[in-house]
Amino acid sequence: MRLPVAILIGFGLLLLTSCTKKDADKPEDPASQADSTAMQADSGPAATAGDAVATDDHRHGGSHGHGHGGSGQDAHAIHELTIAIGDKVPDFEVTIDGEPWMLSELQANSEMTKDGILVLTFWCSFCHSCRHVEKKLDELAQQFEGQVGVIALDASAGETAEVVAAFAAKQGLTMPIAISTGGTAADIFGTRVTTTTVVIDSDGVLRYCGQFADRDHNFAEDALKAVLAGEEIPLKKTRQKG
Repeated sequence: MRLPVAILIGFGLLLLTSCTKKDADKPEDPASQADSTAMQADSGPAATAGDAVATDDHRHGGSHGHGHGGSGQDAHAIHELTIAIGDKVPDFEVTIDGEPWMLSELQANSEMTKDGILVLTFWCSFCHSCRHVEKKLDELAQQFEGQVGVIALDASAGETAEVVAAFAAKQGLTMPIAISTGGTAADIFGTRVTTTTVVIDSDGVLRYCGQFADRDHNFAEDALKAVLAGEEIPLKKTRQKG
């Protein structure tokens, strides 16, 4: 009797071992894997839109660390320099086609703008987000040519007039492209990412600052049309999103 009992016990242990091994080898349920992944993601610091843009535009560098060269001043100095909606925009220098211009000179240029109204969109030749808006920006410049100065403003470190001109020609862009080599313009408007757009009225006052547009809204164009009509802008500021 001892031999049959021993055989039965051994067979039972073999089955238990086999089931345990099968459970261990069984693939994890996809839903459980998703939950695990979500928990891992939640355990780390949340990524912000600014972080994503900073990664995308890592070559811009500079004082803001989010896409523009900046003037190299410390954070406190930059904060003091940054203006708000309704403030007079201080004069600063840019270069267009190799020629230096002050902002006030652009506003006074009757060939560019009838009443001194300007639309400036921060842009550069190497950021992906700019590719999504530059054609519409170019169309806006053509639509209001001679009436409003619609300008792409490049405040990114490392850009040169030659590189920008070659890239614009390749893309078929005809709008004026101004280069702010010192990054002062980015500091003045508190700009951290490309495609941020500002609208300046005939008195040199900042009337709009934020996104150029999204899928459902033409923020900059709507703001411009309100300024031209002498009306209040319904949405004066939107979140910067490159």
